[in-house]
Amino acid sequence: VGKTSLITRFMYDSFDNTYQATIGIDFLSKTMYLEDRTIRLQLWGTAGQERFLIPSSIRDSAVALIVFDIT
Repeated sequence: VGKTSLITRFMYDSFDNTYQATIGIDFLSKTMYLEDRTIRLQLWGTAGQERFLIPSSIRDSAVALIVFDIT
């Protein structure tokens, strides 16, 4: 679907043409500054058996972004 590509583009402003399947969960953290606030983002990219990983990985999350292929 390209979840890792979206995360990589957002985090590093780059794109890698080489396909490497995610094994388990990719985890990246980024600190951003918005007006007078500091925001720490934790980005998780799942692969494989998402239905088993989702409940434990989103606990205590404020926001979730769902990416899927409709073709």
